[in-house]
Amino acid sequence: MANVIVVRGKAGVGKTTLAKALGKRLNTMVVHKDDIYDSVAVFLTDRNARNQICFDVLHQLLQSALSCEADIIIDFGHNHLDDVEQLKSWVEAQNGVLKPILCVCEDETVWAARLDARKANPSPNQVLTDVQALKEHYAKMRTGVLPGELVLDTTTDDNTLVERVIAYVQSRRT
Repeated sequence: MANVIVVRGKAGVGKTTLAKALGKRLNTMVVHKDDIYDSVAVFLTDRNARNQICFDVLHQLLQSALSCEADIIIDFGHNHLDDVEQLKSWVEAQNGVLKPILCVCEDETVWAARLDARKANPSPNQVLTDVQALKEHYAKMRTGVLPGELVLDTTTDDNTLVERVIAYVQSRRT
């Protein structure tokens, strides 16, 4: 049975940093949604089309991983709680186990600094780089925590976060 570890959360909270450190530690493939999006952005200007391609590619990669019972880490916002619930149902229907991890940045000063660092050279997917604009953006959607989901404050050092994720993944077999 394959584990699908989804590292999710708002823009700039540290998802990618955590996913990379976790992938390295677990020797597990990490798929970054933003890498797909940014690659497609060279060819398409329509954001909806870019996002649809990202979803389609991620779905195919997940299907491949699950069919050969390979663990995979997905670095993807998945801030719409409905989307995460649908993903969980789909993964379970494929005989996989979803291990959701919600990254938050409790220190708004740290979060703002991370977003400010992006302003100098934002990638195509990094449209919003202001805390207030992001709060307004996220206020329009149904967000929240899945039952049993691990919530991590990414102001904690990476090694501690990775250890907590490993303990969570190993303790949650179903």
